[in-house]
Amino acid sequence: MSAMVLVLMSLLALAARTLYLGRRLAGWERLWRFTSGPLTIELHRHAGMSRFGSDLIEFPQPREYRTMSMRVAGIPIWSQHAIISLPAESDARIEKIAAGEFDQLFTRQFRMNWPKQAMRRSYLARH
Repeated sequence: MSAMVLVLMSLLALAARTLYLGRRLAGWERLWRFTSGPLTIELHRHAGMSRFGSDLIEFPQPREYRTMSMRVAGIPIWSQHAIISLPAESDARIEKIAAGEFDQLFTRQFRMNWPKQAMRRSYLARH
């Protein structure tokens, strides 16, 4: 009986995580998606005005958020987030900022062309 309850709780936790991630990324722009069988890796972005609790500045600042998530059969099993602060003058056009405009400020795995670079490196390493 306790094993059945444990399995049920695990399934409920997976379902809740799937719903949470899907709802959180619903309005975000998808930059790329890599699929291999049941495995899917996606990169999403969102630019907006926000303020963190530890900010010394009392007004929201323009920021861009990117989230990379890995799913197996549609169930999210891993995600990683990156946030950059944008220049202050970008707040007037925050909704119109192109994905590639500040792409170089993110680390390599959060950039728009990362899957292409990773595949090219693995191909070159094999040959």
